[in-house]
Amino acid sequence: MTVLVAADYWMNYGKIYRGVSVGSVPLGGKTLGEAQQILEERAGSLEEIELTGPQEFTVPSDRLGVNFDAEARAHEAYAVGRQGDIFERIGDRAEAILNTRHVPLVVDYDRERLQKGLSGVFSALTVEPIEAGFEVNGSEVSVTQSRTGQKVEEEKLLDDIEAGLPEGQREYKVSVVTEEPELTTAEAESLKPTTLLGKYRTDYRETSDKSRERVENLDIASNAINGTFLAPGEVFSLSELAAPLSYNETKVIIEGKEEKGDGGGLCQVSSTLYMAANYAGLEMVERHPHAAQLPYIRPGLDATVWFGDSHSNPLHMKFTNDTDGYLLLRDYVAADGFIYAEVWGRPTGEEVEMTSEPEYVGPDYSKWITYKKVKEDGKIVFDDVFHKDVYEPLVDEKGKVIRPDSEEAKPAPVNP
Repeated sequence: MTVLVAADYWMNYGKIYRGVSVGSVPLGGKTLGEAQQILEERAGSLEEIELTGPQEFTVPSDRLGVNFDAEARAHEAYAVGRQGDIFERIGDRAEAILNTRHVPLVVDYDRERLQKGLSGVFSALTVEPIEAGFEVNGSEVSVTQSRTGQKVEEEKLLDDIEAGLPEGQREYKVSVVTEEPELTTAEAESLKPTTLLGKYRTDYRETSDKSRERVENLDIASNAINGTFLAPGEVFSLSELAAPLSYNETKVIIEGKEEKGDGGGLCQVSSTLYMAANYAGLEMVERHPHAAQLPYIRPGLDATVWFGDSHSNPLHMKFTNDTDGYLLLRDYVAADGFIYAEVWGRPTGEEVEMTSEPEYVGPDYSKWITYKKVKEDGKIVFDDVFHKDVYEPLVDEKGKVIRPDSEEAKPAPVNP
């Protein structure tokens, strides 16, 4: 072995020792200049990165921030067997002769810049999935088609490039994976609403304000609701849809008193839909009674909304789609004097009955008890008090008190 090392020393005097390579490039017997030239030629092959897969791309290395120092790597190769004491130098030369001594082909790059440089490739190969949807055509609900998407396995590609650059690799395969939409066409077909689950109506002529502006407010809010689809588990909030809209100034009831304000009629929209949702058997999340009895709906069946201000917190009307399918909400103002609310969905087997009765009616307030009976496939699963509400006398804008026990405060029927 000593003879081999000595022979190699004299044969490669001033040259890189036999068995030394940079990456996969053998440089034994080459001078520094020759080695540097060879490495520069190898680096030239890395001026572009080629990507194959669904499409082919050629990306300049400088766009990716990839740099290679041929001179430094050549000096590292030349230093093998020439550093340390005599024993270390002999040992390094012997290892190179017998096993080949690899000097890493160090390629400088920044992963973040590498990823940024490949962003155009990622964008070109990315296809966003499209979820199935629903369209209302008259009284029918149809399903819009879903589409499968795809995305690049970015981290895998970056790892492959990082591992391949030191080996002088310039060609890489881009892997893509499919992305399924959350709601496919087949799933949507099985979940689309087909059955009227609950409905309710209230007479918008049964108010002290019969103005065109109030009817327009009813129409504005109803249009915001009409055609809304709710996924299973989704919570509906009337305020989310109605609060951002602009309304006419009409009569509103604030703390039991009729006043002028924006949005008169919204509570009638809220109350009508609230009852339709109840008859559909849906879970109520939030409901608040009005401060005073209203002429268009029976006490205990109403649900007010208030968007809130600097002096008071908002009041919401919310319910959950606790069915296994999608719900469709229909809401509209008809020329017959009624506002209608309907909840469509998949058949649930539920039947709901509701009524309210006065527990006390006096000159200063009234107290009402609301009862609810729920049947599932003909079996009673709930039959009890749903809630209790207290109403104060309504005061009109002239200051006149409408007593709860007066003819003017006569309660509306349960289900007109």
